[in-house]
Amino acid sequence: MTGRSRSAKMQEQKDRGRIRGNRELTAALFLFAVLVIGIMAAQYRQKAVVIELSLYSGNSWGVPQNFAYAVYDRAAEMFESAYAEKNYHIVLKTGKMYKDYSEWFAQLVLTGREPDVFLILEEDFNTYASIGLLENLDPYIAKSEVFSAETLFPIALEAGRYRAKQYSLPISMVPSFLIVNKTLFEELGLQLDLENWTWEQFYMHCAALTADTDDDGELDRFGVEGYDWHQAFYTNGMELFDPAGASAGFDDDRMIEMLEFLKKIYDLNKGYVVRDGDFEKGRAGFKTFNVSEYRVYGSFPYKLLRYDDFEWEAIPFPSGPQGASTSKLYTVQIGMSSRSSHKKAAFSFLELIAGSDEFQHKIWEETNTLPVNRFVIESLYTDEKVQQDGVKLLDKGFLENILTASYIDPDFKNYSYIDDIVTQRIFKIIAQDEDPGEGVKDLKDDIRESLTYIR
Repeated sequence: MTGRSRSAKMQEQKDRGRIRGNRELTAALFLFAVLVIGIMAAQYRQKAVVIELSLYSGNSWGVPQNFAYAVYDRAAEMFESAYAEKNYHIVLKTGKMYKDYSEWFAQLVLTGREPDVFLILEEDFNTYASIGLLENLDPYIAKSEVFSAETLFPIALEAGRYRAKQYSLPISMVPSFLIVNKTLFEELGLQLDLENWTWEQFYMHCAALTADTDDDGELDRFGVEGYDWHQAFYTNGMELFDPAGASAGFDDDRMIEMLEFLKKIYDLNKGYVVRDGDFEKGRAGFKTFNVSEYRVYGSFPYKLLRYDDFEWEAIPFPSGPQGASTSKLYTVQIGMSSRSSHKKAAFSFLELIAGSDEFQHKIWEETNTLPVNRFVIESLYTDEKVQQDGVKLLDKGFLENILTASYIDPDFKNYSYIDDIVTQRIFKIIAQDEDPGEGVKDLKDDIRESLTYIR
């Protein structure tokens, strides 16, 4: 072998070694990069704060909502964007219908697995507040630099208070009222005097509306659909419980007055139970209604589906002899678990969902409810886009009046159970023509026994 060939062979061996060394270096660098990325990912996961939010589909006022979770997706996007530097994240727990949510959530509570923040059903709020499941939000609100309770409607905030402490915040609200078939009233020559809108006038109109229009011997037109003891009770200036929640709090004479009034309304129908849909068919002059229904069926194109055969408008509930017009306010409430490991981040989410103007506008745009932010509501009446969209807004003065005069269910543990007892007893008194005075005594006994039972 010549010296030249030996030299070439040695150079070839050197080149191979260099390539092999480069490959080893590349592999080492790759492994190092993977290790660094892994460490960074682990640190990211350690620093990330994940807030769980449980939701339900449906509501207590009975109006379907398309894409029920869409608005909460928006809330999560806004929250994660606003707190990107703090690495806050929202995980939605969805899939439960309104009717199944309470039982499902109770199982999570029993096993200590409830989410950090969650929607609260009206009938569960008092129970969860009384057992300490809900975090008292007052200290957080007092320290907040971005959330002001003064921007929200007071009655909506009150729905989240228990024993003078704020345990949940409202996201949206749905006031209720009556609607009247204006076309039918004009045909019959009837006129409403809303300046003197009392039980007496309401009864007179119901009597005038009730008729057998086809002379077949059976009534086919009625006074009102959906009116029950709740509307009559609160419009006659009564409270169901005493301040301590230890006994019935209503005045006997006022309750007797209410029962006699409801009995007169009931007797007009001669045993017929006015059904859901009778007003829509023009078979009733009045109907209990709420703002969610008003938004859906008062505007194009849904107006074509229902209530399009006649003119109708919203009016307040009539006042009783001892009271004033009032109506129930429904709210969507959200609270924080007292066992959450991320309370600061969780409250930041509550701040956004209840207090952010931007998100409260999303409530208007993507749900059938109303924002709880007073300034957002105010802006709707000056927003040209809202006007151009053909959305039917309640008269501003009317909305302000019903919100100011609204009531919420009593601040009382197991109220829904007592409410069922009262409903059954009142129906029995009216339907079986019991003496109102004796009926009130029996009703108070039922309430006292029920309160003893649930303690």
